[in-house]
Amino acid sequence: MARDVFLVDGLRSPIGRFGGSLQPLRATEFGSTVAAALLQRLNLEPESLDLIIGGMVLQDMTESNPARVVGMRIGVPHRVPAFTINMQCCSSMAALIQAAYQIVVGAVDLVMVLGLESMSNAPHMVPGSRWGHRLESGTFLDTLRECTLAGSGMWGDPKYMIDVAEHHARVDGIGRQQMDEYAVVSHQRALDAIVGGRFGDETVPIEIPSSKGPLTFDVDENPRASSTIVSLAELPPIQPGGVITAGNAASINDGAAAAIIASAEAMNKYELEPIARIVTEGLAMVGCDPNLMGYSCVDALNAALAGAKKTVDDLDLLECNEGFAVQLLACEELGGWDRERLNVDGGAIGLGHPVGMSGLRISIHLAKALKQRDLTLGGATVPAGSGLGTAILLESV
Repeated sequence: MARDVFLVDGLRSPIGRFGGSLQPLRATEFGSTVAAALLQRLNLEPESLDLIIGGMVLQDMTESNPARVVGMRIGVPHRVPAFTINMQCCSSMAALIQAAYQIVVGAVDLVMVLGLESMSNAPHMVPGSRWGHRLESGTFLDTLRECTLAGSGMWGDPKYMIDVAEHHARVDGIGRQQMDEYAVVSHQRALDAIVGGRFGDETVPIEIPSSKGPLTFDVDENPRASSTIVSLAELPPIQPGGVITAGNAASINDGAAAAIIASAEAMNKYELEPIARIVTEGLAMVGCDPNLMGYSCVDALNAALAGAKKTVDDLDLLECNEGFAVQLLACEELGGWDRERLNVDGGAIGLGHPVGMSGLRISIHLAKALKQRDLTLGGATVPAGSGLGTAILLESV
């Protein structure tokens, strides 16, 4: 018999700009701060954990298996296993889904889920240097740029995410002004949420080393009040003749999130109070055409809703990660999503998109947003490069 699974609580770092406040720290360093703070908040000892699952995209081998690195840094016993998923932008939501599955089948009772990314510290590579270049020159490859290919070069159809976004704009008939207008909404909602204190319960201050002594980073630094229709209209397109700009696409960011997932037995044992029940029938992972990867989040949410015998009209709130405004607008139309229930406190265009963190971030925020508004059922979904999507349904308790 399947067991109930609960999201006990979750925390995150403030989201840093590319080369911004979090740049001096590695993802596992500020991720460890968030993870330790979550255990402290719940009065849990590290040895109570049965498993750690992380999601991170831009790993290098100095942080091999970041979930294990964080566990070692916060004092989790050596016996507790840990693994890290790379499913592009879906990574940490996939980690959350895998944690739920582990509990459903009775393999474990208490799991820490992590979403980590320091895009500022994405390494460069010199392919071929191990065996020597002889009379040829080695070339630095930026893994951050290569990440936006989502592996497509290896199957012979190399498309950067900007290429896919421009393709969506043509196929879906969405113009530059519509994208810019939505980008302003994302920034303004994020700013309103910050001012209204709606991120206060989920955000952990991070101490940053500096030559003048430690600094405290405690507020998301990506949302910009200066983002207006007029200012965004002045930005040049990234590609000549295109419609995607730095203003209507998600930015490059740093951040980390952590959550505790538990069975009913663990809830009783450790006297925990959950913020949401994970609707285990409403978990989904899907694939779609990589050239129209944005649709994957609609496919994933529809699969989750079908599994739970629900419809989109049953959702009080919906979180969808915004890789590009064109993707969000296309999916809003395709999925029949209500703007008033969608990304109500801003999305990745306003807040930023640390790729390995985002799926867990929106899941945690969805649970807290339902609580803040005294609502019941929500869905969170993420599209990812190469045509992958994940979705999860949460029920407030």
